[in-house]
Amino acid sequence: MIRIRWMLVSLLLVPAAWAADPEPLSRIGFGSCVHQDKKQVIWDRIIEARPQMFLLLGDNMYADYPEKTPIDEAYRKMNAVRGFKKLRESCPLLGTWDDHDYGVNDAGVEYPDKKKSQQLLLDFFNVPADSPRRKREGVYHAEIHGPPGKRVQFIMLDGRYHRSQLKKGPRGSAPGYPRLVPYVANNDPAATFLGIDQWRWLEEQLKQPAELRLIGSGIQVISEDHPFEKWMNIPHERERLFALLRSTKAAGVIFLSGDRHMADLSVMDAGIGYPLYDLTASGFNQASEDYRVPEKNRHRVATLSWGHHFGFIEIDWNQKDPLIRLQIREEDGQIAFQHKVPFSALKPDESRADKPVGPGAISTGEASRRIGEKVTLEMTVQATGGNPKKRFFLNSEKNFRDERNFTIVLEMGMAAEKFAAAKITDPAKYYAGKTIRVTGTVTKYMDRPEIIVTDPKQIQIVEK
Repeated sequence: MIRIRWMLVSLLLVPAAWAADPEPLSRIGFGSCVHQDKKQVIWDRIIEARPQMFLLLGDNMYADYPEKTPIDEAYRKMNAVRGFKKLRESCPLLGTWDDHDYGVNDAGVEYPDKKKSQQLLLDFFNVPADSPRRKREGVYHAEIHGPPGKRVQFIMLDGRYHRSQLKKGPRGSAPGYPRLVPYVANNDPAATFLGIDQWRWLEEQLKQPAELRLIGSGIQVISEDHPFEKWMNIPHERERLFALLRSTKAAGVIFLSGDRHMADLSVMDAGIGYPLYDLTASGFNQASEDYRVPEKNRHRVATLSWGHHFGFIEIDWNQKDPLIRLQIREEDGQIAFQHKVPFSALKPDESRADKPVGPGAISTGEASRRIGEKVTLEMTVQATGGNPKKRFFLNSEKNFRDERNFTIVLEMGMAAEKFAAAKITDPAKYYAGKTIRVTGTVTKYMDRPEIIVTDPKQIQIVEK
């Protein structure tokens, strides 16, 4: 009797997600962009893949295109689709929204009907009427599924409710898009993607124990070269996201995104100590049905620029180093591309993370992600070289060929009088081993980041 009581108490103490998931999740599906009035044949292929969890990453219906449709009516149409109803019956659904189910194309904090839209989305996901999510400003949400040691955390971000208005550039200024009014960087320090409360909430979620963290975003996090919506529209907010991953030492993070009506896998060194992936699946029935040239993306690993598709993640927990398979599957269920990532590759390595710096400066890692911008960076000069009478180099790494190296180029010849006036005749002796702050515009030479210094006043030695 005592043993039975203890078992019951133990079950009550186990977090709800774990109690409901005695087996670890090994098959997770996701995707975005489905129009309620168009043919939807993809759901049968998704069901055949037997996902244990399915994520809807926005544009879960279209309330504003090609004509205005009441949001509740659009959701009713989606819920009446035979294949989608079968998916609902076969596995749990989680999700967030993007612009077309939010209510207006590319809308953010300024959208006047966002409170009503939120309640309708929560209705769509069958969130109970008394859930705290009903009172939250925004649809962000997180859950952890699976037993300890094999936990998958799902973090669904809301990039609409609090997002500041985006900044537009001149029509035709984006290469390859002569008629487009492109989005350009909004560097207003007050501009935000998530808002104060959601940022605090996200920090707490990243501190929760989990082996794999799938973070859903309506728009792409890593891709930064196209002129449409993306996290890079507000550069300091994307850097804040990376800094939060770094400070919380959150392992196992992979971003999942939608919006672009194509599939894309991107990866970058975001200074968090391991490669950061973003897998985009955007086209249940909204992808181009004809070939189109892929959008420019310097971080691309693989792409599917046309054809309806969905994303799928397989996890092999049985291997000594559990393996993640990131997949894009086409409308017929065939794998369009796959990328394998072992869990060990998603653990923070502090030697590869951005080095912490004092207030008022950024790290060399962040500076390398801000090409073309004027910044103040902080670094320790670990190696020097060059001609002290012509051009001299200060390097952040001992080996200048290191992929993490950032170079400060001293134009000793061009600015000889200025360096002489500052009594800097031997730059190696003057700067080697010292921590410096350098202000200038970040450029690239042979694909490596650097700042060119033409005045010693651009450099300040930091006393430590």
